[in-house]
Amino acid sequence: MKTIGTLILLLISSNIFGQNLSECGIDNNPKLTQAESEYLNAYLTEKRNGFDFNDKKVIFVTGNSGNRIGTKKEYFDYIKKWNEKDSKVATGIDILTNDQKLESNGYDVIVTYWVKVLTEKRKKKILTEIKASR
Repeated sequence: MKTIGTLILLLISSNIFGQNLSECGIDNNPKLTQAESEYLNAYLTEKRNGFDFNDKKVIFVTGNSGNRIGTKKEYFDYIKKWNEKDSKVATGIDILTNDQKLESNGYDVIVTYWVKVLTEKRKKKILTEIKASR
């Protein structure tokens, strides 16, 4: 009986996330919308260690070594595409320290996609690029 309840809850929640996904990535504003925050909180539950995406500014980074700053729209387009295949985008998060937030003009977190390794050196370069461009 417990298993049936769990399955029903999973099916209901997956449907909710699918509906939220259509409202995600409609612009490239680095501050997440409520739907985007909710989706990422659910999508990255195992990786966020309690971090809450609600009302956060996000830097999206892609490329094997994190060599390219991506966009929110591009990231969610990948999510939607891979969701159709019942698969997930290789995603990681790097929560910024208070000093790094200042260095980047107020960003809270880096979300990586299709990045094998994000070195500290590359991360520092990303923060410098973001500050210069914004």
